[in-house]
Amino acid sequence: MDSFDRKIISIHNDDELTEAELILKQTVNTTVRKLPLATFQEHEKQSDNGDGDGGDQLTNQSVGGVQRARELAEENPNDSLPAVYGGLFTVAEYFTRSFDAIKGKFFEKVIAAEEESERLDVDRNLGNLTQYLLEPELCWKSLDYTRETLTQEQRAQLDELDSITLELAKNNQQANADATLFFEDEGTLVFGEHRTSVVSGGTTARPSLMRKPRALVRELMKSTDVVTISGGVADEYDISAGSYTLTELLNQVGVERIQFHVGILFNEKRTPARWAEDPQQGTSRRLIEQFEEDIPKGLAKDIRNVSLDSNDLRLEFEIPVSPGSDETIPFHISFLYGDVYLNTIYTGSLDGVGRDGSLDNFESPRSLRGIISENDADDLWLGFSIAERENKVFEMSPEDRNNAMEIADLILETDEYTERLAEFRRLCREGKRKRADDELLSFARDLAEEYDRDRDNDYVEWVYGGDSLDYLQDVAIETLVYDSISRPIFLRRFPRSTEAGSADLVSARETFEKYLFKIDSDTRKKRRIFRCVRNETQYVDSEGNEPASDGDEIDWSKAPSKSDVGDMLDVRTPTKILNSMTDGTNDTDGGILVNRDDKYAVPAPVATRMGPFMTELPEDVQTDREQARASVFEE
Repeated sequence: MDSFDRKIISIHNDDELTEAELILKQTVNTTVRKLPLATFQEHEKQSDNGDGDGGDQLTNQSVGGVQRARELAEENPNDSLPAVYGGLFTVAEYFTRSFDAIKGKFFEKVIAAEEESERLDVDRNLGNLTQYLLEPELCWKSLDYTRETLTQEQRAQLDELDSITLELAKNNQQANADATLFFEDEGTLVFGEHRTSVVSGGTTARPSLMRKPRALVRELMKSTDVVTISGGVADEYDISAGSYTLTELLNQVGVERIQFHVGILFNEKRTPARWAEDPQQGTSRRLIEQFEEDIPKGLAKDIRNVSLDSNDLRLEFEIPVSPGSDETIPFHISFLYGDVYLNTIYTGSLDGVGRDGSLDNFESPRSLRGIISENDADDLWLGFSIAERENKVFEMSPEDRNNAMEIADLILETDEYTERLAEFRRLCREGKRKRADDELLSFARDLAEEYDRDRDNDYVEWVYGGDSLDYLQDVAIETLVYDSISRPIFLRRFPRSTEAGSADLVSARETFEKYLFKIDSDTRKKRRIFRCVRNETQYVDSEGNEPASDGDEIDWSKAPSKSDVGDMLDVRTPTKILNSMTDGTNDTDGGILVNRDDKYAVPAPVATRMGPFMTELPEDVQTDREQARASVFEE
């Protein structure tokens, strides 16, 4: 990917993204929002021991992971998967302790979203299995990243089924699988549990993969009733009403066989794993042998026809539907790797199981590389790469500056760029993705060229050996991303607590940072409220919503009341939020609004430093106003 072709998805609304992009954004969004703070020296230090005295982890292991991803990408120039995998996750460790969990959730979602029958469920608790077995398509649609929307009737239908819980042992109730797929025509119920790579979690983690199949088998072997199906549900789904054991319930809804596959997705080089590439295969062999040994014996529903092939990492047996019954449900458990695992859970076919299994055993096989190929956005790796270099520039600069800070100030000092930035933000808010993407690259290049032409420093050359314009364009992109999703650059006009300046403006900056643009919270509602007040605030000298100076007085006769703000947004009167912006919270002192009785306005010194930013009403409010005006005109 050359320097002119960056793909940034974090600046766009969720409904503008593809399923693959949305999954990626949900996975790394917090990290992507925090990375620009590191570039601008606003990130918080992290502590390993919880006492707040830990060091900054923007180097060491995280940097090593990024370097490894680069090496892998260079070794495989035509294969995006190593770079995608490395760029996605090695960086995230700096911002989260649940490193493996981030990777696991990402692949769970991608595997579910790309399953062609649109029935594969994720993290289905065993206690809520009934809902999925009766409505697998609706359960898939209910996943928030599948781009499907349930009707009100379908939602009510799922909610009713959700109340049908299986009465299982407490430890087994919440047992879930990374993938659940019911092939109704074949009567095959498939569960999948996967580890991201052959080395994920070390040797202590792999035994945890057996907890879920062990919980399932223990419940299947019980002869006590676990659920009662009412007459209404029975009539709706053409099953018999009454009480059932777990095996009887499965038999009643058409499950004729069960498969549980443990999948290892990637090898150490972050390409799809193969059988011979697992250094912990001996652990898997021991686990499947131990699983067979631990199956309860001597129960009313004793297992039959046990077949263990530890060399092929597979175990099979049959469980009677009821005590003494000749009718059984065959159960299969196996360890699989990479693309063979993916196609096994996608098809329910056992042809690929064992050391000799391969993609040749499947018709039209899918691949991990194929289903992940669309997740090649540059947000995370580019953000980290720029943060890494710009932190080094800051350390070496006698002025405590870096290129990103210089470019941000260039925007704020140039009216044309300030207006252009406000327009860029509007394009992103309004969902005009193609225009926003084009403007991101064009704006960044213009900024890079002007800064490079006028700069009197060697900041670029200290950290980058290639073309300075290419690097500065990426820095400018990250500066625009910082403004869009982290914190607006107009805050640079406000003094910090460590700098000389008005105490009121210091308080205002902290309120913006910790309340209105708090990284770890969804502050969209608060920002919508603030935009309404900002738009409606009028000043005496300027006669508009941008003051002529810090001393420009508020025209309180035109200021909005709290009821006005509530009416504009069609919400309850937002008194608490308005007062928090005015008087502060436990963490802030307020100051970004002032009030007189029940009216609120933006103080002129705050508005002056904001410039044209956030002066427009939220788009839906603006549309409602325009429609109201048009209606009046027609009358």
